Amino acid sequence: MKDRVVAAIKRGEVVILPLEHSYVYACDAFSFASVNRLHQLRNDPTGVAAQVLVASAQTIDGLAQGVSSDMKALANAFWPGLLTLMLQPNQSLNWDLGDGGNLETFALRSPNQAETLEIISQTGPLAIATAGLAGTSAVSTISNIHDLEALDIGEIPAGPFSTVVALEGGNLIVNRVGALTIEELRKVASAIQLPTE
Repeated sequence: MKDRVVAAIKRGEVVILPLEHSYVYACDAFSFASVNRLHQLRNDPTGVAAQVLVASAQTIDGLAQGVSSDMKALANAFWPGLLTLMLQPNQSLNWDLGDGGNLETFALRSPNQAETLEIISQTGPLAIATAGLAGTSAVSTISNIHDLEALDIGEIPAGPFSTVVALEGGNLIVNRVGALTIEELRKVASAIQLPTE
C-alpha cells in the first residue's frame, strides 16, 4: 500500500495519509498543480497555505532561512512529534503552498507516524491539509469520496494539536500551546515566551 501511495505522490497526485491524530490530504510540496488540487479538494479560500511535512530536522536548512539555533534545538528535541515551527522560506525555493508566495512564513513539522515518515523519506517534503472541507475538524476515519490513494490504518484516536512556535522580532513565541507545554519547550529553549509575556 505504501508503494502505491509513494508512486501516486511522484506522479503528482494528492493522497491521504495518517498523522498522530487525524488523516490529511498530502502531495509533493514542490508541485504547483498538486498543491492546487489539494486546495480544490478542500474548497479552500484563496490565499490559504498548506503546511509542510518533512522526515527529519536535517531538512530545515534546505527549506528555511534565518533559522535560529533555538529553533533547530527545538526541532532536534521534539521531532518527530507535535511541534510546528513557523519559518521563513528559503528564497531559492520554487513553490507555492497556496498563498501565491505572499506569506512570509510557512508551517513545518515532522510527524510521529512511522508509515507516513517512511513515505516522506522516499518523496521529500509534502504539502498537507486536513482531509476534509475547509473549516472542518480533524478527520479520524477515511471517507475517500475522491478515490485517492490512501494509507488507511483504521480509526485514529483524537488527541492534542501540535504546539506552534514562531520567531517574531527576534523572540521565540509560542503561538499555540498544544501537546507540548511551555515548560517542556523552555527546557530546550529557555527564552521562549507566550505572546502576552
